[in-house]
This record gives sequence, C-alpha cells and structure tokens, in this order.
Amino acid sequence: MIIKNVHLFYFSPTYTTKKTAKAIAEGLGAGFTEHDLTFSFESEEEFFLQKDEIAIVGIPVYAGRTPVITRNMLKKIHGNDSLAVAVAVYGNRDYDDALLELKDILSENGFSVIAGGAFIGEHSYTRKVGTKRPDDEDIAKATAFGKEIRKKIDTDTYAKNIKVKGNFPYREDMPAKIFSPMANKNCIYCRKCYIVCPVGAIDKKDPELVDVEKCIHCYACVKVCTFNGREIPGNPLKDIIGFLETKCSKRKEPEIFI
Repeated sequence: MIIKNVHLFYFSPTYTTKKTAKAIAEGLGAGFTEHDLTFSFESEEEFFLQKDEIAIVGIPVYAGRTPVITRNMLKKIHGNDSLAVAVAVYGNRDYDDALLELKDILSENGFSVIAGGAFIGEHSYTRKVGTKRPDDEDIAKATAFGKEIRKKIDTDTYAKNIKVKGNFPYREDMPAKIFSPMANKNCIYCRKCYIVCPVGAIDKKDPELVDVEKCIHCYACVKVCTFNGREIPGNPLKDIIGFLETKCSKRKEPEIFI
C-alpha cells in the first residue's frame, strides 16, 4: 500500500508522549504533519483522513485509562478506512485498559488499527518512577517500531485489526480529586506553570491562584518548575507515591503489537 500522508496526533502535557510518538513517526521514514492536541480541549476543529493516509495517535495513561479530557478530542479524528497506530505512554506502573480503549475509539472513528504500542514515560506524580524516560533506549525502540510498521505497510503484510492487551468493560476512571498543585515559598512568579497548563487552571498573572475544578492532575506545572515551586498542600498523594516508589520502580520495557 502507498501512504501519501502521515498525521501525528498527541496529547502530552509533560512531553513524554510527544517524544515517543514523534520517534515512531520518524521511524516510518516519511515526513509527517504534527497535530498537538494538548491545548485543544475547547477546540471544535475536526480532522478527516483518507484511505491513503495513516494516523499515529499518542495519549498518556491516567490510572489505566485514556485521560477523560482526551476522549472528545479523539472523537474528532475521523478515518475513511484509514490506517492508524495507537500509542499509550504510562508511568512504569501499568497501562491496564488504556491501549485497548484507544484502539477501540480509533476503530469506531473509521480507522483500521494496524499497530499499537505501550511505552514508558516518567511518572507524573514522582521523578523516582520511570526517571527521565523515555530515554535513549526507549526512543530507539520507538523508532524501530516505526520502521517495522513501514515495512508491514510496504509489503501489505499488516493486520487490519490487531489485538492488544486490556479488558472490556474498561476499569473505572480515577475518582475526581479536589486538590491540585499550588505555588509554595519557592515560587519566583516566572509563570512557566501557567504556560504549560493544558486547561488554563492557573491564573495568568498570579500562579498562586488555581481553579481546582479545572485541574486534570497532569502535573505539568510541577515538572516544568526548576525551583521546586509547586506542591500539593498536605501531600494527599503520599500513600500513592509511596506505593509507586516501592512497588513500581523496577524498569519496564515497551510492549508492541503489530
């Protein structure tokens, strides 16, 4: 099959999904059009791909599911028996049902999902789990995955409905949280946190003001701060972080399905 266009879609507040998905796209060995959905939760733009196009779609994993905020975005990516690659990036715990859910969404949108991959990124809650991942080894594996997909396409040896790990019904979404990262005494008002917040939960002028109900707990604001200037008051995630750091620190490797 001849692919005329490659489209890369990703939601990536902390850039780990972006890095991984781009490496896969680059492995395909062709130019690609990049669609960053990170700040598009209110956008009405829709995308319509044709039969001779392929979509690489990357999302982070939130508690074993696709992030709630991404689901309406994903429904706006339409295929016409187009090919697709589903990519889930998780924080070294487990991707549970997220990759299957993403594959199902793309299939419902008119895509033939010919490949899927679960890759690892540094966990949003702690730098001690999946530290600095994706690393060079992860990127090399993502690029090799892209090359393998290209080979399958060029030789017409791909399956149109690959099987991936996961269960249906999907696990429940994580319960709503009534807290969010806030500025602490280390904050220097550089406002980088405001820039990276995908939902505008942080006030543009005063980073001490946060709309807790808007916060999606991606912790991009914490990751981007080089002054340790943001934290969650009272540390309500202490037990979860303790579990992650003691039970999920052993390195996991990407899993691909093709």
